[in-house]
Amino acid sequence: MSDDNQQIENVVRAFSDCWNRHDMEAFAQLFAEDAEFVNVVGLWWKGREEIKRAHVATHATMFKNSRLTIDKVAIRLVTPDVAVARSSWELSGHLSPAGEALPGRKGILMNLLARTNGIWKIIDAQNTDIIEGVLAPPQHGKRN
Repeated sequence: MSDDNQQIENVVRAFSDCWNRHDMEAFAQLFAEDAEFVNVVGLWWKGREEIKRAHVATHATMFKNSRLTIDKVAIRLVTPDVAVARSSWELSGHLSPAGEALPGRKGILMNLLARTNGIWKIIDAQNTDIIEGVLAPPQHGKRN
């Protein structure tokens, strides 16, 4: 594995490490100042501080006892200083907004990273739940 790929994977794995320690200050530092993040339910946070505030709030409640496991990480260098990293994850120990225990979840996290001054930071992230057995709805309209 190249040094760049290792550094990028370290950022992706730090995402789950910070999550599991519920250290949202360290979590926020993985992101560039102007990063954006779309979570699994479509909330779109803009900027490191907004990403941090949202995660501080959920880690005080529904994710306070959660555990995030990153499985495989696939990295593609788009340019020498820009990379896409996709990782599969599993989440356990989380609660509904009403405080009820929820079953485990799986998903895929896409991080777009950029290297600035030798440091890789997440500049954009998109998280997707994998919902077993659910297919995309039929398309409306016909293509000719």
